[in-house]
Amino acid sequence: MNRLALISLVLLVAIVSPVVANESSDIKAVKAEITQFWSGLADGEMATDRFAAEQIVAYSSGGMWEYITAAEMVASLTEGPRLVTKAYHVNVRLVGEAQDVAYASYYLGGKIMKKEEVAVANYRTRISQVLEKKGNKWIFVASHASPLFGGSGYKVD
Repeated sequence: MNRLALISLVLLVAIVSPVVANESSDIKAVKAEITQFWSGLADGEMATDRFAAEQIVAYSSGGMWEYITAAEMVASLTEGPRLVTKAYHVNVRLVGEAQDVAYASYYLGGKIMKKEEVAVANYRTRISQVLEKKGNKWIFVASHASPLFGGSGYKVD
């Protein structure tokens, strides 16, 4: 019986490992882009080349879908109150025949700063984003944020 379990485990690892290995470099790149995105924003840095020319966005404050330029997206994130946050539990799925589109979903936790004062101390939201691979770079195409009330269900630092 132990021999059967061992053989089953070896076969399972042999089947699953190549699938994970094939996706890992692009998935790691998307996760790194998301991490760098929020880290840079916390420092007040954001460049328009991280975004497609036209963005589709829905903010956690509510409202309808907005179709805005990359410059307008950067302005919406850097002018006025600033998010100082970190992404948690980032999940990425590559889609499309060329695997050049990524769907990412994760939680965002942190605070919202207004100049040097904390405006919102325990900001938490769910994020879903679409990124497209252009050359060797992943750029943001669409973003959706919805408030996470109570914040239960995920752990922050």
